[in-house]
This record gives sequence, C-alpha cells and structure tokens, in this order.
Amino acid sequence: MRFILTLDIGNTSIDACTFDGKELRFLGKFAHEELDRLLLDYDHIFVSSVKPSLNYKLTKAYIFSPEEVPINTAFEGKERVGIDRLLNLYGALEFYSDSCLLISCGTALVVDVMVDGVFEGGFINLGLGARLRCLSEKAELIPLFSLEKVDVPLGKDTKSAILGGLKKEVFYYIEGLLRELKALYTKDFTIIITGGDGWFLKDFGHYDPLLLHRAMLRLKKLL
Repeated sequence: MRFILTLDIGNTSIDACTFDGKELRFLGKFAHEELDRLLLDYDHIFVSSVKPSLNYKLTKAYIFSPEEVPINTAFEGKERVGIDRLLNLYGALEFYSDSCLLISCGTALVVDVMVDGVFEGGFINLGLGARLRCLSEKAELIPLFSLEKVDVPLGKDTKSAILGGLKKEVFYYIEGLLRELKALYTKDFTIIITGGDGWFLKDFGHYDPLLLHRAMLRLKKLL
C-alpha cells in the first residue's frame, strides 16, 4: 500500500504526489472530477485546497488551514490568505531563504514577498495560460497558442507577437518589481518559482515545482 498522498487542489486542476518516507514523486495533474479515485489506497492524505466546494469529499484527509502555517504576516487577516500561498511561503522559508520573492504560476500569477521571515504582501494577476485563453476567446481572429517562450525583438506574425509580447510583459513585470523591492528594503531577495507554468520563469531563480507538497510534508515533520 502506498503510504502518503499529497494533493494541491487548485482552481483549475489537482496536482498529486506520493511520498514513501524517502522520495516525493509527482503523480500528475488531474481534473477535479477525478478526486474520488485519487483518494483510494493511501494511509495518509494531506491537502492544500482552494476549492471549498470539494472539501466535503475529503473526510479522510487532513486539510491544512492558514492558522496552522507558522508564517508571520505584516498585516491583519492571515486567515483570509490562500492556503496555497502560505504553504509555498513556508516551504520557501524552510528550504531556501527568509527573504524572498516567491512566484507561483498557475491559474493566477501570484507574486509574494517575504522579508526576514515575515510575509509582507504580494500581488495576484491573471495566469499565463489564462491570458492566452482570454485573448483567444475575446478576439475572433486570434487562435489559442500553447504557452512557450518566444524571445524576439518584435513580433512578425501572430504567434511571435502574442507569445513574444507575453514573455516581455511578464519578464519586465518581475524585473521591475524586483528593482522596487531592493530599493524599498535595501536587501537582495532569493527568487523562487513554483506552479505548473513555473518553467516559463525558471531562468529567474530557483525552480521548485513541488514546493507546496514538500512544505506540507515538512509541516507534518515528515521531510
């Protein structure tokens, strides 16, 4: 019997991993409708969920809450912060640095800032894939392109104009934000990237697609 299942239940899909006490292994990305079959045959199930409408199915699972994540915040209302954001920050603190710029690329593009172990705040933007889908849905003559890095001085066709523009938009956003943070806090930041589309930004810093799963295991003192 497989021992531990970790689930990251996001807005669009579910990321699942197994842990046998030594190795964390990524099972894959699943639709929300597949949750029931994911819950079979495990001794322990640990869950980060931003889909409360699915929590009724998780009666045999341990669902993390914001209050139990040992991260201090520079603002009131920690209990209203998404559990995925807090767990990622906890993982960043445990495995990387107490001062970091944490970028999570999923349904949303989330950028959070931690300074000396304190969560200062962040920004939530439309995710990379969602931007492409939105543009295609709203513009009749624009096809839906898969996310890929296209690095061009200027777009010469529809694909290079859209994908090249997306890369510049996101890269300049991160670079500009980093400059502001360094000036504001007068310190350097470790950059950590996670999430399903995190590979798009992995040149910026440490790319850890399983950070949230590792954080859940660390919080339970299993890793």
